[in-house]
Amino acid sequence: MTTADAGTGRPRTTSVDCRRSGSRYLAYAPDVDSPWYADLLVSPQATLEIDGRPHAAYAVPLEGGERGFTLHLLEVDAARARAIAGQLLVHHGELRKALAAARAELDGAPVSGRSGLRRELLGHCVTFCNGLRMHHLREDGAFTAMEKALPGLAPVLDRLRAEHETVSRALLDLDELLQGNGELESAALREEFERVANGLEDHFAYEEAKLLPALRGDLSQLEKVRPADM
Repeated sequence: MTTADAGTGRPRTTSVDCRRSGSRYLAYAPDVDSPWYADLLVSPQATLEIDGRPHAAYAVPLEGGERGFTLHLLEVDAARARAIAGQLLVHHGELRKALAAARAELDGAPVSGRSGLRRELLGHCVTFCNGLRMHHLREDGAFTAMEKALPGLAPVLDRLRAEHETVSRALLDLDELLQGNGELESAALREEFERVANGLEDHFAYEEAKLLPALRGDLSQLEKVRPADM
């Protein structure tokens, strides 16, 4: 199970013994210090890996004083699909603002004239990268439910899953550059940042163009998915 670390917001993946109960899963915490238990008390969204596939889940505390959660797997109906569409735009808006803030730091002055720029950008990267990784992990879980409800989306979702992997590698490259001990070259930093930013914007644009119409009920867009889009 993957949760958002209650302290840092980073993805935390833990092996948890879950007991199936109908369409739900029950997860019991051995003690109050179980990190995943504390995470879900703060943010009840989780991603469960079941039979090798990620599933989005919402955690509800067990009643009767039991220490644990009932994990409800996401099911996509018309109302939930519209809600997901709205949430997608909100999350993308937040991530775009974070990118803009990092770009503003980078554009503020030449790298050579700002000894603290690496630290400033690293701070932005930590916040942004953690948020983006959680966003993509939760999306991967939601994609499983979307694919079940809207089979025609399968080629689009396959491409988006692959793009999530590409974005993850690009973020690691940027983080490695910022974490390094050598001199921070302005041109190299700008090139790496723009590679990440442009790739993300292309990813967001494709996701919005293909998912939003389908989630809002316009399935005609699925017929426009060409082999080149996959």
